Amino acid sequence: MYPEFDVIVVGAGTAGIPAALGAVERGLKVALVEAAADIGGTLHLSSASISAGGTDLQRRAGIADSAQDHFTDALRINHGTGDHVLLRKWTEEAGPMVDWLESIGWTCMDGVPHFAPEHDLYNVERTYRSTNAGIEVLDAFRRELARVEPTGLLTLMLETRFTDLVTRNGRVTGILADTPLGPVSLSAQSVILTTGGFSGSARHWQELHGHVPLRYHVETVRGDALDPVRAAGGSVWFTEYCLPAFGGTRTLDSKASAWIHSDVLPTRRPPWEIYVNERGERFMPEDEMSIDARERAVMAQPNWAFWIVWDEAIRKASKPLFRWPAETVEALFAGEGGEDFVVAGSVEELAERTGMPEGALRTTIELYNRGQAVGSDMFRRKHMPAPIAEAPFYAVRHYGCSISCYPGIKVDEDLRVVRADGSPIEGLYAAGEVIGIGFLGHGFLSGSIVSSAITFGRKLGREVPAKVPA
Repeated sequence: MYPEFDVIVVGAGTAGIPAALGAVERGLKVALVEAAADIGGTLHLSSASISAGGTDLQRRAGIADSAQDHFTDALRINHGTGDHVLLRKWTEEAGPMVDWLESIGWTCMDGVPHFAPEHDLYNVERTYRSTNAGIEVLDAFRRELARVEPTGLLTLMLETRFTDLVTRNGRVTGILADTPLGPVSLSAQSVILTTGGFSGSARHWQELHGHVPLRYHVETVRGDALDPVRAAGGSVWFTEYCLPAFGGTRTLDSKASAWIHSDVLPTRRPPWEIYVNERGERFMPEDEMSIDARERAVMAQPNWAFWIVWDEAIRKASKPLFRWPAETVEALFAGEGGEDFVVAGSVEELAERTGMPEGALRTTIELYNRGQAVGSDMFRRKHMPAPIAEAPFYAVRHYGCSISCYPGIKVDEDLRVVRADGSPIEGLYAAGEVIGIGFLGHGFLSGSIVSSAITFGRKLGREVPAKVPA
């Protein structure tokens, strides 16, 4: 039997740990429940880029910025989409959150914010790259958890998977969970859901988007909160939003900082190759500079998939497309990469082995070569250093990859979980990717996912009611 807690935090990750720390700092009894055998959640995979305006780091670097500038810039990048109330709350509190991270020992690369070319750029340097990716944040959190351990206020429950909400008279009063020793029931004045998104759940992807993409995720983060919340009357928002990261392969086996192994950012490596969909057709200028436009282009392709195609002359002359060592690339083409890595002695063989229509692929390559020869591409591509004409020919299938979930549990401006009519479910709160990233807008804002999760988790821990109102 467990005592009644003041607060139960479900999920010991990016949002859950700062939520638990904030509640303990108030002298509250907290249960921090985690499905995995260790804390951290997606911080184990995340690059942990964090964005915020008006920070001490910016001031020391002589960068003029503010929360208002951050908010305005975010609306420019996301085309005015998302939930502007929550977006403003995040930008207003993100700066103090980064200052707090610094105070607990977190550091960022070079000690200054940067522009982040993997997403459409902010107007000023506003993205802080954690020195050791997500582990940098997690290590700072671990130190804080160790610091508060002597208080006896925090009960950490690992390998404890949340299964349902306990309600009484329409109010959430606790949770049910499975542990290695059997099911348990926990009671509290307030429950904070920070279980993460549903990237690990093919079922939820199929239900909400009708498509199950290549996903970069933690297996234990699989949308545990969605079904219990909906059963309790809550709702899901931003189901119409979806946007992949551009250009990953199926070999997602590296650290977070390099999990997309292909160097497909034109700002870093101007493309020599062409991008061809499953129909054998080009679909965009390969040197398109807008990251948002690139992501939308790949999402419009069948199965969010395309082939990057080049020839032997390009292989010899260009900077390597892949970040892997040369011997790894050779092994992938020799068979370890399966049907996604193809080398062929002719265009006909390339078409046969990739499954693209031969006539369409041949025409696509011919049209590109004609445009390249005269410096005029029908897709308005500018960088065309060489034709694709010398055997052998190479093709590697790439995909639009899921790294986060736009839909999530709907909350109000106070992060209370709400019903479809907007009324709050008493005693239930949520933060982090469990509420989806759709409130940030239908476009990736550099450093926003980790930043908003920490910001809102910390906010709930410091503010969530600990006593039932009289």
